Amino acid sequence: MVKLFFIFLLVFSCGGFAQNSATGPHIEVSLVSETSQLSIGKIHWIGIKLNPEQGWHTYWLNPGDSGEAPKIDWHSDALEFGDIQWPIPKAIEVAHLVNYGYEGNTLLMVPITLKDETLTHVTIKADLSWLVCKEDCIPGWAKLELNLPIVPTGQAIVYSEHQTLFEQTRLRLANKSFIEAQFELSESHIAVQMALPYQSNWQIFPFRGDVIQHNAVQVWTQSQDAAQLMLPLSDYFSSQPDSLKFLISDTESGYYVHALPNSPDFSRTDNASTKPLWVILAFAFLGGLILNIMPCVLPVLSMKAIALSSTERKSHWGYPLGVIISFWLFAAVVVSLKAAGSAIGWGFHLQEPLLIAALAFLFTFIAMILWDLVPQSANMSGIGHSLTQGSSFFSQFFTGVLAVIVASPCTAPFMATALGVAMLSPAFETWLVFTALAVGFALPMTLLPMSPHFAKVLPKPGIWMETFKHFLGFPMLATVVWLVWIFLSQTGSLGQLWLLSGLLLFALFIWLSSKMNRPFSYILVLMAVGMAVLSSIKGTQITSDSQQLSSGQFNEQKLTHLRNENHVVVVNMTADWCITCKVNEQVAFKDKALKALFEEEDVDYLVGDWTNKNSTILNYLTQYQRSGVPLYVVYAGNHSKQILPQVLTPEIVIDAIYEARREINNATFN
Repeated sequence: MVKLFFIFLLVFSCGGFAQNSATGPHIEVSLVSETSQLSIGKIHWIGIKLNPEQGWHTYWLNPGDSGEAPKIDWHSDALEFGDIQWPIPKAIEVAHLVNYGYEGNTLLMVPITLKDETLTHVTIKADLSWLVCKEDCIPGWAKLELNLPIVPTGQAIVYSEHQTLFEQTRLRLANKSFIEAQFELSESHIAVQMALPYQSNWQIFPFRGDVIQHNAVQVWTQSQDAAQLMLPLSDYFSSQPDSLKFLISDTESGYYVHALPNSPDFSRTDNASTKPLWVILAFAFLGGLILNIMPCVLPVLSMKAIALSSTERKSHWGYPLGVIISFWLFAAVVVSLKAAGSAIGWGFHLQEPLLIAALAFLFTFIAMILWDLVPQSANMSGIGHSLTQGSSFFSQFFTGVLAVIVASPCTAPFMATALGVAMLSPAFETWLVFTALAVGFALPMTLLPMSPHFAKVLPKPGIWMETFKHFLGFPMLATVVWLVWIFLSQTGSLGQLWLLSGLLLFALFIWLSSKMNRPFSYILVLMAVGMAVLSSIKGTQITSDSQQLSSGQFNEQKLTHLRNENHVVVVNMTADWCITCKVNEQVAFKDKALKALFEEEDVDYLVGDWTNKNSTILNYLTQYQRSGVPLYVVYAGNHSKQILPQVLTPEIVIDAIYEARREINNATFN
């Protein structure tokens, strides 16, 4: 910690006083001029001199796999500043990464022209930031200042002590004229072709950081008068460019390349809608498999664990049948609503507060069954027996139905792509996708109890089953807590009070009915059901009023404005009923380093809350062929956009932000 403190003290001390040079950890920087004075009507050259210690390096305009290019903000009303003239970089290998930059003394030259003819001297100010790296990387900042006199036109110019450095740097610049080239994109590679004599030691440097895999081996080929290069595309490549810019070099000389698509109707089509149907079905099947381990399904799978001790193998088929029929019912609702012209997405049913309330009462009722609080004298006792005893076909079937209901707000890896296609496809394909999802979801818990090895490891039936059954009531109540929390965000605190009061009286009436004779127990059960209906309806009537008080952070106008301002924008599409979303927000978005990034001026974080129906968010999801949340997108200004995985870590989001920032910086220098 002490060492880190002194490093930061040195770094920040660079910017404390304006001078023409500064020293940071492992590097010296300075603002220099080729001449000792300026004259009107001529182009003069100034530059930022970077001198890292041996073994350390700085970066080119595209830093490659990691790093950041130097940034210079010039300040002088009397001068016009041109673009940085970047010397030819070299590929620097760091572990498995390849960066583009400079080792040793480097000058970033900039042309300047005097605008004001009345001045006798001019002050040039530069706000400089850099990154110097070896195995570790250390950022630095400095405010540099240089005063130069102005001499009359025609007077001889006196060169400074840095003239030789400028002359040597010009020899390290690439040819100013651009060579025309063509490129083609496939699903995984980019091919570049240009009319130049083949050189075996050529190295290509893309201006953009998201075009190629920088650590890939570059192998050139030649046919007739053209040279070709095939390279794997970057994992972050997502846009369809009208043109691309490269630098090719043999480390001594270089050429700039301006590449256009090889055909006028060029387009790169790798979105989900162009994937074969069998690929989409495979995604749905894998998504269903993974859905079994998502947090939202665990309470119901705990109920299923009781049934695994059953010796009646034929009854196990009730579970997959319940799962498949439930998914088919979902598909039927989706197809019907689409035919009626409605725009829907996965989890649309949980945007209805009335259904949330109904689920809360259902899970409360299941918990009371597991605790043997449902009256045996009422007809409900048969239902309770079926739900809690694992040997019946109906028990297995109902467990499958419950598993689908609880899993409905969740999405898993691979599942989002498949559901996005299902929501936009014809009815037959929609049925196929939901069927593949159902088979994947039902398969593990169907095959597991059929294994003879699994049966041997199960404990023998006994009193433990009754204790375990009572324990499972608590996961059911945990689900009720989650549903009540969702209901709060949909209706407000008064709506939540109605629901909690209804749940309390519902449980009271069910418990009292177990203590009464049959006529009175029936009356109390009817009162409990009536209280459930009344409190649910009364609570949901508050929804419209409370929604007027809340406004989400995300809207299309704000997103467009921030992208036009060349900001890095992170969009998080979430919902309170999406447990995966909430886990990501706790694990990734509450990370201190990520929150610090969100506080920076050029990074913005927008949250779209889809807890309730919202056509703007649904339209946004549809743009990315997603039918539900979560969806995470990182924008590099108006350049590219990157869709992040559905299961996040802080590093995934941070890396995407830095990648977007590098692309914006690269585009600024183009």
